[in-house]
Amino acid sequence: MTTLKKLAAAVASAVVAAGAAVIPSAPVAGADPLAPPITWEACPERVTEPAAECGRIEVPREYADPAGPTISVGFVRLAAENPAARRGTLFGNPGGPGGDAYTYFGNDEVFTWPAGVTDEWDRVAVQPRGLPGSTPMNCLEPDPGYTNLPVLDQGGFIKSMCDHRNPGLAQSLTTSNTAEDWEMVRRALDLEQISIMGLSYGTILGSVYATRYPQRVDKLVLDSAADPNGLWNGLVASQQRAQENALYDFMGFAAERNDVYGLGTTPLQVYNSWSNVILRETGTNPTTVPPAAQLGDVPPGLEWAGPTVAEVMTATGQVRVEADGVVSRALNPGANQSASPTMALTLVSLPRPEMWDDLARHVNGTQPSTLIEEEISAYEALSDEEREQLNFQQAAALGTLTMVTCNENTVAPDYRWLPFYLWGTFVSYDARAPYTAGYATGAACAGITPVRGPERYDGSQLATRPLQISGTGDPQTPYAYHRGLADPMGAHVVTVHGPGHGHVGLGNTAVDDIVVEYLRTGRTTATDAPGLL
Repeated sequence: MTTLKKLAAAVASAVVAAGAAVIPSAPVAGADPLAPPITWEACPERVTEPAAECGRIEVPREYADPAGPTISVGFVRLAAENPAARRGTLFGNPGGPGGDAYTYFGNDEVFTWPAGVTDEWDRVAVQPRGLPGSTPMNCLEPDPGYTNLPVLDQGGFIKSMCDHRNPGLAQSLTTSNTAEDWEMVRRALDLEQISIMGLSYGTILGSVYATRYPQRVDKLVLDSAADPNGLWNGLVASQQRAQENALYDFMGFAAERNDVYGLGTTPLQVYNSWSNVILRETGTNPTTVPPAAQLGDVPPGLEWAGPTVAEVMTATGQVRVEADGVVSRALNPGANQSASPTMALTLVSLPRPEMWDDLARHVNGTQPSTLIEEEISAYEALSDEEREQLNFQQAAALGTLTMVTCNENTVAPDYRWLPFYLWGTFVSYDARAPYTAGYATGAACAGITPVRGPERYDGSQLATRPLQISGTGDPQTPYAYHRGLADPMGAHVVTVHGPGHGHVGLGNTAVDDIVVEYLRTGRTTATDAPGLL
């Protein structure tokens, strides 16, 4: 449940401008008398669209206590580029939880929105509470009063860091409160109705808002819908297998193009080429389960028993890579597969099939990726103040992810994941284990007591049926669970046949065309769309 952006773009866009000018807003005749006033201000540097406007409002920290402490909620607004064709206002959220709203609509290095959207819709993205731009959490400094052992209290440790300078803020980070923040921004902007574009976790947030305020919602687009029945331990756990499948899809992509990349003619051969690069980089091999063996993987001389040998190779694949890992770590003390730049590039690339060509060329050495190096160089080029701001923002994003997911987790721990969590986190250093198995076992949220139960999802009162876009090869919101949101919201589903997480504004023109048609008319006859690959 992370944001869809290239690392270089994320680093380049992450530093918040200091000293923004504050311009008090004037009252609007006939506006909602309960609407909070807007303070208009200069946009942060990560907003690259020159026509963007940024503002903020004050809202209750807890809507259950409207007379209690308040916090600030920021937003970015872009007017329709063709005013004569304007159809309404589109609210958007890029997911996470903890995705930066300013870059969703306001940064042209991350998303490329179709002209039908930018010409005909005002776009508004509300910065989630807890992140810079709204009242942020300071998650960099340990709480001097914290005495627990962090390894056994992971959630509690993060909460202690994020909350002790502004007690109560971390507990207020819930989808429920953020949906109410949207409503307050809608009131402040004096909008009768809004349409919604939600990506990943944004589909949960948008659906909660639409369920509560159906009369305020015109159209609702759910891009890569998350399963509300798995929030949150179950949803994150489901990503483990989905990410493995996405890795196999990439290896199949490279194997089909062996004449271009030379990494092998089967997914397993590509896996071995990929594994050897990580071994060279770190001194140890990845322990990700290899893809199924095919006849082309059978050693010479055993072709007569090909199917049986391939089945044995597949069945023993996990044992084989784990054994290789034990030996390589013994020979290279301190070796850590998660320190591999290729592993980092792989994890970034899996949800983004448009990056697979670059990844394959990096693995074969013909065009080594500079993405990681550029990130490091960009960071080193920052001033001390800019580095501090960037570190602050990244820590706040991690804190927001932790607090939202743990504050409203409704899925009990599954201790069958415990061996993988312990082995992968503390022995083999599997890059995915602390996250996927950490949530599955409950370790990631240890020390945080949920403050919300399950939210309600109901699209039956909406005037227009929602549109849901779900991909068959999605590594973050697996397609197997796409009915979890589609059914209660009554959504019309368009299946994207191919890999990738997020499909609107990311280069898939077929999907963009479907979404524009829906936003204009409230309808589409499409039920299927091609993926990028």
